[in-house]
Amino acid sequence: MKTSTGKIWLALALVLGLAAAAMAQSPPTTSGGSGMALLNLDNTVALHGYDPVAYFTDNEAVRGNTRILERLGGATYYFASRGSRYEFLRDAPRYQPQFGGYCATSMAMGRLEDINPRLFVIYEGKLYLFSSPEAEARFMSDPRRVVSEARRHYFDLATKQRGTY
Repeated sequence: MKTSTGKIWLALALVLGLAAAAMAQSPPTTSGGSGMALLNLDNTVALHGYDPVAYFTDNEAVRGNTRILERLGGATYYFASRGSRYEFLRDAPRYQPQFGGYCATSMAMGRLEDINPRLFVIYEGKLYLFSSPEAEARFMSDPRRVVSEARRHYFDLATKQRGTY
C-alpha cells in the first residue's frame, strides 16, 4: 500500500514540475488563468464589445451582440452570433486578445494604452490590438521584437497595477 501511494506522489510531483517548466518558458499574455491578468475592460466588457472570433474568421472588427455573451477570467466577451460564441468556448485562449487587450506597441514601451478595436493584426495565430495607425505600423515593422518587449513589460505592469488597489 505504501509503495503505490509513493508512486502516486512521485507521479504528481513529476506532472507539477513539467507544468511549471512549461509555464516558465513562455508566460501567457492574455487573462489565461495566470492570476496576474491585466485586462483592458469597459466595466467588465473586453474589446469594447467587439467579437473576438470575428477578427479571425472575418478578418475584421465586428460589433458583438450584448445578448450573446460569455464571461471568462473577469472579462465579458460579446459575440456577433451564437456560432462565434460556441467557437470561442471551444478554444478561448486562441481568441483572447494578447496583453489583456491593451495596445501591443504601447505595452512594448512599458505603457498601458487603450485600443481602437478596429486596428488589429493576427500575427502567428494571435490577436494584437493597437491604439493608432502609427502603433500598428510600428508593430508591423518588427513584430517579433515588439511582442518580445511587450511580453517583458506585461507582468511588471500587472504587478504594479495590482499594487495600486
